[in-house]
Amino acid sequence: MKSAKALWTYVAEHGLKPLPKTSVSDWADAYRMLPSTAAEPGRWKTSRAPYQKEIMDSFTQPGIHEVVVKSASQLGKSDVMNCVVGRFAHLDPCAIMMVQPTVDMAEDFSKSRIEPMIRDTKVLADIFSDVKSRDRGNTILSKLFPGGRLIMCGANSPAGLASRPIRILLCDEVDRFPVSAGTEGDPIDLAAKRMTTYWNRVMGLFSTPTNEGDSRIDVAYNSGTQEEWQHRCPNCGEYHKLSYLNMDVDAQKGAKVQGMQRYVVRGVKWRCPDCGFAFTEKQMKAAPQKYVAQHPEALETGCRSFYVNAFSSPWISWKQVMKEWLEAKGFPDREKVVMNTRFGESYRVTGAFESDDFLLKRREKYGAELPDGVLLLTAAVDTQDNRLEYEICGWGEGEEAWGILKGIILGAPNCASTWHDLDKVLDRVYRFSNGKGLRVIRTLIDSGGHYTGDVYKYCEKNLLKQRFAIKGMGGSGIPLNYKIGKAKGLNAPLVMLGVDDGKQQIMSRLTIEKPGAMYFHFPLDEDGVMVNRGYDSLYFRGLISEHRKTVKRNGQYREVWEPTTGIRNEPLDLRNYNLACMFSLHPDWERLKAMLDGKGTTESKFESNASVQKSSQYKKPIQASSRTPIW
Repeated sequence: MKSAKALWTYVAEHGLKPLPKTSVSDWADAYRMLPSTAAEPGRWKTSRAPYQKEIMDSFTQPGIHEVVVKSASQLGKSDVMNCVVGRFAHLDPCAIMMVQPTVDMAEDFSKSRIEPMIRDTKVLADIFSDVKSRDRGNTILSKLFPGGRLIMCGANSPAGLASRPIRILLCDEVDRFPVSAGTEGDPIDLAAKRMTTYWNRVMGLFSTPTNEGDSRIDVAYNSGTQEEWQHRCPNCGEYHKLSYLNMDVDAQKGAKVQGMQRYVVRGVKWRCPDCGFAFTEKQMKAAPQKYVAQHPEALETGCRSFYVNAFSSPWISWKQVMKEWLEAKGFPDREKVVMNTRFGESYRVTGAFESDDFLLKRREKYGAELPDGVLLLTAAVDTQDNRLEYEICGWGEGEEAWGILKGIILGAPNCASTWHDLDKVLDRVYRFSNGKGLRVIRTLIDSGGHYTGDVYKYCEKNLLKQRFAIKGMGGSGIPLNYKIGKAKGLNAPLVMLGVDDGKQQIMSRLTIEKPGAMYFHFPLDEDGVMVNRGYDSLYFRGLISEHRKTVKRNGQYREVWEPTTGIRNEPLDLRNYNLACMFSLHPDWERLKAMLDGKGTTESKFESNASVQKSSQYKKPIQASSRTPIW
């Protein structure tokens, strides 16, 4: 048995140690090993992504109780959190909680990130139970180590969030958290209350942002020091955040794939907003870099917040980032993805318009049934119990659009005369001022409502004229041209459309103020040309009759399209179908223009292999060939 003196000596040497001063980054550089499955396996090097150092070291900075990271994706947020876990478990053991958006995601993170780190980092493998063991101290969601425990849970689990006191709280992808953990309230607030008794508590909030006005990480970031990762201009010496707004891109249009313009990016340079000099990616990544606080006074509140985007990442090139942005522009759902995951910025959703006055004033005289610039015609038909509503649209280079004719055919869809009247509209030739003409090349017809069978019969009969039945599908994340489906009783394709995506694209295009790519033109009635095209105040009120709204459903925020009470939305639906119709053709604008100018061959093809024919003098309309594929 040891003497009392020996016991006190042992306690003094091993039990009464001051708090360790080793920062998280120092610990990671000294001990952390990345698994063989990582992109860059082996010893951890904070210098590989220097913007991580200040974030990690904030967790051991005196007086700091909250660390907020608003960033692009794939910049190492998960590894930063892992390093925090490793450092405290090894040197300053305590209760640690990591919260993922769902329990399933927490389990996946534990298996794919936490367990490999423990296995390959020796100092952690020595203190954690064997990751393959079945003892009660080591489960997927709870891992014991001497002096503490790591708890993994989902933001959708109130029991997991409120069950025990914790000192270190790490919340990952907080913008994907439900608004409430069951019926218990905000999951972050619920978890944060577990930290109340610790004077040295630290909470970390990490996320890529989502929509402006609905982003948790935006609110948290704005409450802190707002430290931007900035680069020093090699010419003037001023520090700036690298933004896509200051990027000069040398790019060339490539082929179109499924309606999306591809680009070949040859080079990208950042242009300094102060001195105007431009520099390459290599030059800027070699330049001095640091965090610059926009609101340093927030340090007194104990909250440091950080922002970094993909332009500072060592793992993705500027060419790739700007290629993604060029190809996303004009497509709201794609724009949102790039804005959030590459630029690290919340996306501003185009809202409803307060008035249709600006559209009424936009109307213009075409001087003919078809104005110059139109290269092909599409049509859309909305089916109601007592009528068919239709719109014919003209399309030109850059997806510039012209409303040609909006009308109503009175009569129930189960009457042959109703469809006969529609044939008169779709089969006729619409002419330019020089006498040349075009016919509608493709039509999409709504099959919803009470007359689905009649729509199917009409589309089967007119399959070679490319008149297709459609079914709209609401919901976020479904692309406008979703897929070709099958329907019982229909011996022809059924086109499935993600209508919410199309509505957002329409609202975005309506904000374009100057004629050109994606601009919407609308006609004035003209005596001797078309005396009633249908583009009146009623049409425009219907075109802007819905707005995007964030609602709470089943404990989560969801974006829905909400109609304005008392306003018919058929004009919006028709323009939506026309937009999908144009995308489905994958038109080669240059070839169509050459044909219209009389410079093309006697037969040309769209990229979708939809062939068109024209006479030698183009006096007859372009129309679909009988050999035209279905889609």
